[in-house]
Amino acid sequence: MKKILYLFGILALLTSCSNEESYPNSTEQILLKKQVITNSEGKVTISYQYEANKIVSVTDDSGELNLFYTYTGDQITQIDFKTQNGIVQQVNTFAYNADGKLESFLKVQSENVDGSILKTGYKEIYTYTGNDEISVQSFRGDAISQGLDAGTFVIKFTNGNVSEIVGVNASNHKYVFDNKSNFSKNILGMDKIAFVGGESIGVYNNIISNTIAGEAVSSHSYTYNSGGYPIRSTDKENGESYSSEYFY
Repeated sequence: MKKILYLFGILALLTSCSNEESYPNSTEQILLKKQVITNSEGKVTISYQYEANKIVSVTDDSGELNLFYTYTGDQITQIDFKTQNGIVQQVNTFAYNADGKLESFLKVQSENVDGSILKTGYKEIYTYTGNDEISVQSFRGDAISQGLDAGTFVIKFTNGNVSEIVGVNASNHKYVFDNKSNFSKNILGMDKIAFVGGESIGVYNNIISNTIAGEAVSSHSYTYNSGGYPIRSTDKENGESYSSEYFY
């Protein structure tokens, strides 16, 4: 179940676009409160907490998933990943330029190496090249400095969603989306960080399939409510099948 929890709980790291003219921040208060995931191992319930339309936390009833969000104004500026006993295991920080677009993303995480806890750092710098594309330069290092070149890649958008990621250190993703609503579009600031880490799970619409280097690695089929938001899905990720229920 851990793999599925990571996939659905990592809303912070991932997700899709910054085309503000075509896709302004929604004022709808349709927000996902609970998600129940079922696979061969059983069920797990993921809970989403908010203050108005700002997300506060994403946690699950097994204690594996514990994400806590920090805002500065209307922008998500930090996400803390904590263990069951409250120890911070990973911190994601986000910096923005004068136009309010994401300028850089930094992930610092603790790793156990031969019994010692080491902190590693991974950083992305974004250049907005127009024509629905963002050029990304990535670096690796420790918690203080990230100076080692980790490659470059390009993120391409279609209708506000990440349609393709190509580059040296990327996995060459291609995404297909439905034309229905993803609840994440109503979370303030989520669209600004939707493309970090070389992946996406969508903000405005819902992913139908994800292909990496020409190989289909995930597929999703949805049932929607009258408002066009998913209430159930049948999913397959890296060969593992499961189903999801969504409660608003």
